[in-house]
Amino acid sequence: MTIRSISAAQLLLLATLASGCALFGPTAVPVSPLPYTPLPDALEDAYFHSPAGDVAARYPIGWLHVDMHTIPMENVVQVYTDPERERALVLAELPATAEFRRAVERDGMNALAEQSFRMKSGKLPGKLVITRPTKLYTVKNKLFASYDYAENTLDTLCRKEQSVVLFTTGARFYELSMIELVAPQDTTQHVLNFRLLASVVASLEGAAEVRDTL
Repeated sequence: MTIRSISAAQLLLLATLASGCALFGPTAVPVSPLPYTPLPDALEDAYFHSPAGDVAARYPIGWLHVDMHTIPMENVVQVYTDPERERALVLAELPATAEFRRAVERDGMNALAEQSFRMKSGKLPGKLVITRPTKLYTVKNKLFASYDYAENTLDTLCRKEQSVVLFTTGARFYELSMIELVAPQDTTQHVLNFRLLASVVASLEGAAEVRDTL
């Protein structure tokens, strides 16, 4: 798997703060703490791949591949679920329209998160709420943005919550999500699910790397 790199000039575009008031140069990459700590020994040795072959990652032990030819979903390219069909790992590609690319040039990685949530909330107006604002961070020198969202309901103890990680290969834009198909009985399960997603992200190959030199 070939890993692409981002030059310092490209990083200036990708690492713009949401406020637009600052830029991170090649020696000041935006680094936040990891949103969730990966779970140890949680993944299969095998990898799944994007259709373009530019992204690969390991998937959770025992999880099952969903044939996208039988259940087509807009922009979704890979899906794995646990045997109980309570959780799903979803890889989707964000359509790279001219307007979206201009937003990325202007707002950096935050534009990926904004577009991601806009697409989801557009399908379910008023029914979704962001529960963890967008954070930018690196894993093995790869640049990511992530946020969490949930159903907009008064019953916060019994709702489905989701976590989304966004990245670019340099040519394409992707989101990798942990989706709760069934609301957990125990709210601590949310964090365990999101830590499982962090494990997958730690194994990911193909995401653009941050480069410290010009």
